[in-house]
Amino acid sequence: MGILRRRRSRKQHDESEPTEITITLDALTSASLHMNATIRRHGEDHPESIEAMRIVAYHLARDPRRQQDAAALLHHVAGSTYANLGPDHPDTLTAVYEAGDLQCAVGNLELAEQMLREALAGRERVLGRDHPDTLLAAQALGVVLTGLGRPAEAQALHDDVAERRERSLGAGHESTLISRGKRADALRSAGRFEEAAALFREIVADTDRAYGPDSWKATVARNNLAATEFQLGHAEAAADLFRDVLRAATRLPEREGFAARVRSNLATVLFGMERYREAGVLLRDSVAECERVFGPDHPETIQSVANLARVLAVEGDRSTAAELTRRCLAHYEARLPPTHPRLTELREFLDDLEPC
Repeated sequence: MGILRRRRSRKQHDESEPTEITITLDALTSASLHMNATIRRHGEDHPESIEAMRIVAYHLARDPRRQQDAAALLHHVAGSTYANLGPDHPDTLTAVYEAGDLQCAVGNLELAEQMLREALAGRERVLGRDHPDTLLAAQALGVVLTGLGRPAEAQALHDDVAERRERSLGAGHESTLISRGKRADALRSAGRFEEAAALFREIVADTDRAYGPDSWKATVARNNLAATEFQLGHAEAAADLFRDVLRAATRLPEREGFAARVRSNLATVLFGMERYREAGVLLRDSVAECERVFGPDHPETIQSVANLARVLAVEGDRSTAAELTRRCLAHYEARLPPTHPRLTELREFLDDLEPC
């Protein structure tokens, strides 16, 4: 959107002097205008139009509330690039990878898997298995498979990526640490909590040493360790860790929305400890912040909404809990395979709320 700014003439005391109005375009508006003009001039499938669409998608993706729009646009860019340049052109491989990665971010996991498998296969053919871009595609696919409830497949990918990165970059390199974190998350998703916790503890120590205990990377590592401690049954330890993470998150305002996720995580722990009032306060704050930062239909928002529904049901507000659960079901039914465990869980919960 253009920003209108009023500029006074030098003779401010003379009201008869004309006032100039200047228009300053933000980056998204400027890129959108250029995209529309390029499409009118050349058509949608021209290389200049495709590049203009890609730039608009990047600007959209920077706003979590516009990521769905960005994902749709990048999907179109990937298809057009594929049709124009072929499956193995570097630009095609990049476009398919970026589109798949963003589809994962907005929760369209089946489409993300399809696109990231294409990107991975193409990069392995063209660049080789050890190329950094190939490893990025493998890691992104592993994240999708974890989200789809297939942790064994995800773990195999993350193990391979972590080993290759450690060989080429060293154990303490940032990319290697990221791979180890994904590997630990796959272990956690597979129910191998002791192994996951041990690996997360190593990652916390390594990130503290490399970046400092108050850094973003160390804070994320503690968040992941706290979640695993809870799954091990260490509720008090998990709650203490999440409180530490939440305090750190408030000192990282540039990571907008992270504190909302931590509040939802802490609330889940407190719910398990039957401290429902505290959990409800945290979840209402989390939902409000997620809706402001990410929008009402973002996966982060929906997760907090689903957690809030559980608290409301315990508090006796079953009708509102059912309404929120239907909202979550509609979101997941549009994005997940019909047999996904999350859908089964929500349907069973809704049946309990709405007995025949």
